[in-house]
Amino acid sequence: MLIPKEVAQSIVHETESIMNRNINFMDEEAKIIASLNPDRIGDFHEGAAEVLRTKQKIVISSNETYQGAKPGINLPVRLHEQVVGVIGITGDPEEVNQLGSLLQRMTEILIKEAYLEEQVELENQARETFVKEWVSNRFDDEKLFAARGWMFGINIYKSRVAVLLEMSGFQEYWHKRIEKSDVDVKEELNLQRYRRALESLISQHFPEKNEHVLIPNGSSSYMLLLSVDEHKENQKQKNLITYRIKEIQQALEVTYKQKSVAGVGSLCGSPGELWRSVEEAERALRFGVDHQRPLYYFEDLGVEAFMYDLSESFRQDFIQRKLRPSQLKLIPDCLHTLEIFYKNNGSIKDTAEVLHIHKNTLQYRIKKIGEVTGYDPRNINDSTLIQIALAFYKIT
Repeated sequence: MLIPKEVAQSIVHETESIMNRNINFMDEEAKIIASLNPDRIGDFHEGAAEVLRTKQKIVISSNETYQGAKPGINLPVRLHEQVVGVIGITGDPEEVNQLGSLLQRMTEILIKEAYLEEQVELENQARETFVKEWVSNRFDDEKLFAARGWMFGINIYKSRVAVLLEMSGFQEYWHKRIEKSDVDVKEELNLQRYRRALESLISQHFPEKNEHVLIPNGSSSYMLLLSVDEHKENQKQKNLITYRIKEIQQALEVTYKQKSVAGVGSLCGSPGELWRSVEEAERALRFGVDHQRPLYYFEDLGVEAFMYDLSESFRQDFIQRKLRPSQLKLIPDCLHTLEIFYKNNGSIKDTAEVLHIHKNTLQYRIKKIGEVTGYDPRNINDSTLIQIALAFYKIT
């Protein structure tokens, strides 16, 4: 099929909205593949067959003239001098004939736009495939792989940092729209256009002649492989990355009211190490989502760096054995108290000030927590177990 049904149906709706006429689109086999009347989809259109044979406009004056055809006008649709389909307007031939040239021209413009979009999409898919092979470390001959990269303008030998940028609430929002019974293929097209628009906006915040790489990463996130100057000290690198990501996040929110969360991996200096930075970015992203942090670096993770590798059942069992959350609930604000206590390095004075409670009240809470759990929050060995259990609890 030269023209996808989705594209044909989109063209039918676009032209009908302008001409306020019933429009049909027939493929290279003279079958109706798009129409405002869904009952006609799949029908053979003898008038279209004649157009395909002669490559000329056909005017139909009555229902009996051609099989499966109604009065109106049918015209060849060309792409690169090749007839790829037939477009028809139903109605009195004398009334719709003058619209014929306009309809034909409009349709050919839309077909050409769809074709160009498809070519760009194919190129994007090839580029995305290359990058996914790269970050999965699925290449044998590094020199050959590097040559493939040059075809896409990608230098795999640049030092890079992986960033995963996830759109908050994206999947839930579009799922609600698409699951409605009255939606059609236009909604799916709108979704794809929206995703490409977000991608375009992100890329606009890269400097000219940059060597950053950007590809979609699933339905609601994007992967950025930022080119980094490895000779700069770590904090300066981090400041530049933070500035760029925050600038992108702000633009997404201002332009599309789209909030996002970013996870950042470590610097990688060779093509075969990039997968590690991507994996680290994924862990940092998951932590950011779970803790409602818009930007988080893997290097800033503590026990969270490995806790996602553990099964949920293991984490739940650990929480129950070390925290006993059902019993801890009887102690006012106990989990928050523990979190602030450890953030302040176990200082009773500083923790009490942050919580706006008396030191005696805080000490009483800590003592009760120790009695309930069997682990003393002030003991260095016990506190390690409690902090790990707290970290698990936050992501359950």
